[in-house]
Amino acid sequence: MKRFPNFFRRGVTIIGSILILSSLFFTPGSAAEAANPKGAYYSAVNNRVFWFVVAADTHVGKKNGQGEANLQWLLTEGRTVIDPSFIVLAGDLTDSTNGGLYPNGPWLEEWIRYRNTVDGAGATADFFFDVPGNHDEYNDGGLSFYRNNSVQGRATGQTQASWTRTFSFGTYHFITACTAGNDGAPFSLLPPTFGDHAGLDDGEINYIENALELNKDAELSLIFGHHPLVKPELSLENWTDTALTYGLEAFAGLMDQYGVSLYGYGHTHIYQEQFFVEDMTEGVIYLNTAALGEVKDNAYTLVAVDCNGISLRSQAVGSWPLVLITAPLDPNLGMEKDPYTYDVPRVGPGNPVRALVFDINPVLSVEYRIDGQGSWLPMTPVPGNSRLWEAEASVDVGDQSHVVEVRATGSTIQYDRIPTGDPPEPVQEEEGGKGCFIQTMGRR
Repeated sequence: MKRFPNFFRRGVTIIGSILILSSLFFTPGSAAEAANPKGAYYSAVNNRVFWFVVAADTHVGKKNGQGEANLQWLLTEGRTVIDPSFIVLAGDLTDSTNGGLYPNGPWLEEWIRYRNTVDGAGATADFFFDVPGNHDEYNDGGLSFYRNNSVQGRATGQTQASWTRTFSFGTYHFITACTAGNDGAPFSLLPPTFGDHAGLDDGEINYIENALELNKDAELSLIFGHHPLVKPELSLENWTDTALTYGLEAFAGLMDQYGVSLYGYGHTHIYQEQFFVEDMTEGVIYLNTAALGEVKDNAYTLVAVDCNGISLRSQAVGSWPLVLITAPLDPNLGMEKDPYTYDVPRVGPGNPVRALVFDINPVLSVEYRIDGQGSWLPMTPVPGNSRLWEAEASVDVGDQSHVVEVRATGSTIQYDRIPTGDPPEPVQEEEGGKGCFIQTMGRR
């Protein structure tokens, strides 16, 4: 079986999104194919954008953890400023340690703390989609503690969810898949599962299949779980990481059959963007979101859809402004080409640059420039959407390698950089912003 390579992880302090653009001339795209990300297109149309938030691994109950505080922040200040269409919390809601050294729960005290946090912040089942992880399953066959205390469990009695969001430009479909085992296996340090019998049983697979079939005409379908699909190459950092031990073939087949665009997960406590193609005809964008409750991360992921193209950005809790370029798209994920991106023309007149900007304080300006030369040129908010800024690139950079920068000035100054042509050398951090990092062997 084909294994994707190890990919560089982008830390939460990294602000810039790196987009590698082709130098092909632009041919206007058409509307998206049903449930197929190949329908993404580059367009001056600026009213086909929405966004949402994915987080994971709050680990409420962990000694010295930040899960409760960060989750409360995300559901209050974060929600108010970002105003996402919804929030996904992809597993390990609780730690199952109750402040101890290893997971030997479940502990009702942890679940009460989790429930009080989400309820106190006003999280509802039509907006907040929490799915169990392995720490929520240890010693709890059937996931009764999850069902009795989580937002989705209390609302539906289920461990999986399916929902849609409909806009003037189409309907989009989302699923949370319960990759945690259902046998209540205890935590163990013994391979190969380390007590984590992760997978999708027949009933869970049937749920996913039915949901995809009912929504097969959606513009895009995206799925979120807790575990990676396959175990990454072994390293000191991930030696205890687990992946699906059953149901992978059926799950991958369904994602392939229905043209699922993205699979997002947590579990590893790192941030990665990849492209997963193992045993699939076309593959999916493969998002590993960092841990919301870990002191070293304290991060969530912003996901944006612009003319059916998907953009991603990891951001630290409480860090403003948040900047994400949504058009053009990044055709590279990790070291693999994302086949779901469109051809982009040379940067020049008529080519839009769009970026989402969020800040708890007023955004004073959003500007762009090319190659770090000349004056910063203004971008303007899109009428009716003050969070989306745009400009028409004013310089034809031709077929050579160039860098387009976007900076937002608000609470601080933050930058986003877009290389064109061949990947540039690593970019140094710039005073006043977090800068960005480009792996010498990859693109991020």
